[in-house]
Amino acid sequence: MILKNNYIEVQLRLDYFNPWWKMGEVPRPLVGRRRGIFHRINKYMGIRQIILLTGMRRVGKTTLMYQLIDELLRNGINPYNILYFSFDETRKNMEEIISVYETDVLKKELTGQRVFVFFDEIQKLPDWAVEVKLLYDRFPRMKLVLSGSGQIILLKDAGANLAGRYINFTLKPLNFEEYLDFKGIRIDKERENLFERELKLHLHQYMKTGGFVEALNMDEFLLGKYFKESLLERVVFMDIVDTFKIELPQVLMRLLEVFAYFPGLYLKYKNLGDDLKLDQRTISNYVSCLEYALFVQKLYNFSPNFLTSERKTKRVYLSNTAFTFALNPEISSSRIIEQMVVNMLEAKFFFRSPQKEEIDIILKGEDSVFPVEVKIRSRITKDDLKPIFRFMRKRNLQRGLVITRDFEGSFGDEVMKITAIPYWKYWTLKKKLETISGFDNLKG
Repeated sequence: MILKNNYIEVQLRLDYFNPWWKMGEVPRPLVGRRRGIFHRINKYMGIRQIILLTGMRRVGKTTLMYQLIDELLRNGINPYNILYFSFDETRKNMEEIISVYETDVLKKELTGQRVFVFFDEIQKLPDWAVEVKLLYDRFPRMKLVLSGSGQIILLKDAGANLAGRYINFTLKPLNFEEYLDFKGIRIDKERENLFERELKLHLHQYMKTGGFVEALNMDEFLLGKYFKESLLERVVFMDIVDTFKIELPQVLMRLLEVFAYFPGLYLKYKNLGDDLKLDQRTISNYVSCLEYALFVQKLYNFSPNFLTSERKTKRVYLSNTAFTFALNPEISSSRIIEQMVVNMLEAKFFFRSPQKEEIDIILKGEDSVFPVEVKIRSRITKDDLKPIFRFMRKRNLQRGLVITRDFEGSFGDEVMKITAIPYWKYWTLKKKLETISGFDNLKG
């Protein structure tokens, strides 16, 4: 039984969250502009499985929910048959929400009704996966769409309690092609050389905005405040603290700053612990918290045996160049471009030999391995690429890639060739990855 005051409070929140019950439509400012992923998700709205939207904060999960609701309304679904609730600021019991919705809005029992229920920031609800499973099993005609920002824990909880009941979609910031489209910038991708100057300028701005839609038209001052205060500090001092009961959230911010000043830092917990006057196990746990928030990207030292890779030294980058700019505005162009490439390719491996020869990125598919080096300098020679050639020779690989400042060409011969492509040739790079390695990591 719901107490009267609590009932009224839930009723008021539902009324606030669902303006289409009175207006018959989603307010236009909430809908925003659709991205390609909308169409991939929308085609699953007619099936039984739960749709789970994961991704970091501010990436557009809530907007996507409003777009799906908007599409339902356009297709004739009764506004009262659509429920949205956010657990981000308001912690309410799911049973209370459903009870008030059934009694005051639907005006009939939920059993047998075709309704669409959207729960935003679901990870804020204790035991969310268990609660959702009960709802899913109890109401077979209810379509559930959930979103959450703590991807690692969300997928772990979903895997344990909702196996076979959900489909996960990960939302990411805009890729560079989407960024240009959202900004209304027209560049002929078949004639990149003609647009070299424009591509370099727009890539620089893209790295500063990180592909976050809200940030696209902000100036330098607002960009720094937005990413540091509205995103990084908000997640560190509120979301992570709430989830993991962290005692020293300021250490999380300090770690982010270290990673911003040293992209690709070798992750040695003892050294970081000594510098920060903390036990290395605490540092390891804190880095895991940053992974939970999708703020860092770990790369493992490549080995055909993953367990061997797991035991070796790792490298770490911030997951988005905008975070790096916000925390280290003076970062060099070569370091930020290297990070951009690592982020764009969603790299998971690098290589460092016992002789300390290094390769920045190793892309690994099911049956393929592909080395990528980033060398943003004025001149590159074949001698600079000796580590890649040795890596390829040892593993009988025929193709590799070096991403450069401006040089385009190749090194080696037809048996063993390393292709050189300037970092600003986005579509050439994308096509080359697709054709010579089978990877399409720039799709975003």
